[in-house]
Amino acid sequence: MSRAATPTVLIAADDPQFLRVMEHHLRSWSYRVQSVGDKGALLERLQSGLPAVLLLDVRFGDHNGVELLRQIHADHPGIRAVMLTAYGSIDDAIAAMKFGAVDYLTKPVDLNRLRNIVADAVEATARPRPASGIAVSRPILGESGPTRRLREIIARAAATDSTVLILGESGTGKELVARALHEQSARRGAPFVAINVAALPRELVESTLFGHVKGAFTGADQMQHGCCEAADGGTLFLDEIGEMEIGLQAKLLRFLQERSFQRVGQSSPVSVDVRVVAATNRNPLEQVRKGDLREDLYYRLNVLPIVVPPLRERKEDIPLLAGHFLARCADRCGRSGLVLEPAAVDALVRHAWPGNVRELENFIERLAVLSPGPTIGAADVRFDVMPSVTAPLGEGDTDPANGALTEMERIEKAAIARALAAAGGNVRDAAQSLGLGQATVYRKVKKYGLSTR
Repeated sequence: MSRAATPTVLIAADDPQFLRVMEHHLRSWSYRVQSVGDKGALLERLQSGLPAVLLLDVRFGDHNGVELLRQIHADHPGIRAVMLTAYGSIDDAIAAMKFGAVDYLTKPVDLNRLRNIVADAVEATARPRPASGIAVSRPILGESGPTRRLREIIARAAATDSTVLILGESGTGKELVARALHEQSARRGAPFVAINVAALPRELVESTLFGHVKGAFTGADQMQHGCCEAADGGTLFLDEIGEMEIGLQAKLLRFLQERSFQRVGQSSPVSVDVRVVAATNRNPLEQVRKGDLREDLYYRLNVLPIVVPPLRERKEDIPLLAGHFLARCADRCGRSGLVLEPAAVDALVRHAWPGNVRELENFIERLAVLSPGPTIGAADVRFDVMPSVTAPLGEGDTDPANGALTEMERIEKAAIARALAAAGGNVRDAAQSLGLGQATVYRKVKKYGLSTR
């Protein structure tokens, strides 16, 4: 692929430091990146041709990004825009989706969501846009028994309005399942609002969920809607629900029971029509036992449980997933036609993948960028250049807080320890190399008593 054919991501934001960070990550994923810092430069750039994706800040200088998007979409109806928003203005991002935005990202930006949303938007340029204008997520790929059963369960659950609890390890695709539930439901024309509870500062969780009125706390200079209100008519996805502060769980329970809430600083209730989908990569019954999760909240969430199988339980899907990820990454970095040899696929199938599908996708991208020839052979599939996940610690290895570890826990502990060592103790870099979320790695570091020094 020529440089001209490489997908271009255009970022419209007025914070130079934020632009530099976004440019760095997007270029590392083999996109061409252009940035503009004001409205005039943005409109002028769009006159010369549309990017594959526009990332537009809701607060763009003195301009309202929602109104700006309305103008842009009128002039360029084919543009695929993703809104960037602080947690306090999620309702603006949701409103923008009514004017043509395909999705939104909250700041600080979750790199895994950024990567997936941009990849989805780029892929969608080759597909007809749905008549509704609603963004459609990546399909749940695989033909193994566990994957086929997962799709069947999603289809049945989507036909109801019942609360869903998605269980699964990090990297298995829990948000993908939540989006599929929404898109297959009668609510698909309304907003899908996702919030990662673990990524929010504790003092912002309540305001982010329920909103606040002007003067509710220092810095609350105007009324803001929360995620529950922004999702009215649609689906609210609460990821990492097990990380929610125990005191706030009572307010969430009340919302689940009554579908009403009070904004911070306001006494009158607000009622909404929202379907709630929650997810956790932890054992909720163990959290209940430890007192980290209210038992009544667990049972209120666990109306329809959906377990997303780890990759090791559906290894038959690895060849299909690897081929899909390779085609996408190779095309993006100008190496169309790059293929995996059968021996390389066999090596991928034998691997443990504690980071699941996310880790596989990251590893395939690494192969697409670094492999020298037109084909990827078994010799190119080198796991020794990344933290090893195949060498468990010695039998009887124990954790100070948890006693004897299971086989998978020993493998996981070894993988994280080596990733931290390779990253010089930097948790963010270790998480990225493993294909795990940063919050997940912090939690595992604490669980296993690992050092980040």
